[in-house]
Amino acid sequence: MTMKFPRCRRPGAAPTGDRTQMTRLSPLARLRIRGAAFVACAAIAALAAPAAGSAEEYRLGVQDRLRVHVAEWPALSGEVVVGPTGDITLPIIGRVPAADLNTVQLAEAIARRLQEKTRLPQAPDTAVDVAVYRPFYILGNVQTPGEYPFRPGMRVLNALSIAGGLYRNERAMQWDIDRVTISSRGELAVLAVRRSDLKAERIRLEAELDDSQAFPPPPADADEALKRALAEQRRIFEANLERRKAERALMESSVSAGTQEIASIAKQITDVGQKVAATQTELDQVRKLAKADLAVHRLLPLERAFADAKREQQDLEITRLRSEQRLNDTKRALANLDEQRRNAALAGIQRVNAQMREADERTDALAHLLDGAASHTEGGGDPAAPGAQASPAVPSQRYTIIRAAGDHVEEIDASETTRMLPGDVLKVSGEAPRAAKGGATGGPAAVADLSRRPEKGR
Repeated sequence: MTMKFPRCRRPGAAPTGDRTQMTRLSPLARLRIRGAAFVACAAIAALAAPAAGSAEEYRLGVQDRLRVHVAEWPALSGEVVVGPTGDITLPIIGRVPAADLNTVQLAEAIARRLQEKTRLPQAPDTAVDVAVYRPFYILGNVQTPGEYPFRPGMRVLNALSIAGGLYRNERAMQWDIDRVTISSRGELAVLAVRRSDLKAERIRLEAELDDSQAFPPPPADADEALKRALAEQRRIFEANLERRKAERALMESSVSAGTQEIASIAKQITDVGQKVAATQTELDQVRKLAKADLAVHRLLPLERAFADAKREQQDLEITRLRSEQRLNDTKRALANLDEQRRNAALAGIQRVNAQMREADERTDALAHLLDGAASHTEGGGDPAAPGAQASPAVPSQRYTIIRAAGDHVEEIDASETTRMLPGDVLKVSGEAPRAAKGGATGGPAAVADLSRRPEKGR
């Protein structure tokens, strides 16, 4: 599909159908019409001029990712990257130089090359725009130096923010030291309380392991935190003890009831056995009489009574077996009650010991952190102590942009508002330090410490 653009007619020219009417106008009217048409064409050209100028502002370079669109040629449309030699490669037409051209010039070069290759009567409509700009680089006194994607309209201050800002030296920042000290002391206090709770819990678990009937008294050197924790654990111990006693009493009652039930079932089985024996004897006698055609009417009822007695005897036997099984299960649970208590206590002691070791390691780490924070202050201990450095020296920053144009490389002194271009290298360096407001000057050592820090790669 070929894009069509409206064309301005020559000033004073009229459509073919209107030329007859134009000839009928007076010379003054025709002059006015021609002047108005000329002004309209000049206005259109003036509106199109800024777009062309803005397209020429940016020159393409290596690593630029471009979006190419050629009308009616989908094989040539898509994204391409400017290679190390400054060229782009497209199907059919091959390599096309792109470095140091703007997008309009590159679009014209692609259209001209395609026209030459395919012998088209006219160059196809072609458009090129930048999809992703080539990256910029930042190094020196920043938090995370490295390579970052460029963004249109970027200034030095934007690049600093993308790189994490200026490097903040932890040794020279008093607020960081104060924050670490306050946070570490708070965590140490929490860990001390946590350790008292764990120690009291271990005392309770050891008492439960020994099946003690009373909670042990507090140690002579117990502090207030440990005493409060022991009081809580004492309540837990007494509740568990009452629960175990109630559970044991319930199981013993179940065992006693089960034993009595089995004894009752055994007596019933004995009675039913006697009934079965008597019914059997009477049935045998009636059967002998029935053979002599005597007492025949008693035979069927006796056989039915005998079958019912045997079925009752079998049901009682099954009931006794089930009762004995329940009794054995209850006895087994009663026997395992102490074993379960010991296993639970041992598992709890193991868990508490692991948590106490973790708390001790965390306490040691925080103590070392506090020692390090104290060594970074002039007060020799508490950062808030007299003589501690209030705030460090703050070095001023120098910004230098290294920009390459072909084989020519130039260094540009920049400020925070200087505009950057794709491919620029921004170097941030600290000059002689100036004293911060309300603080003492850190001297050359502060800058030396900044320069000794390791570079961070991205």
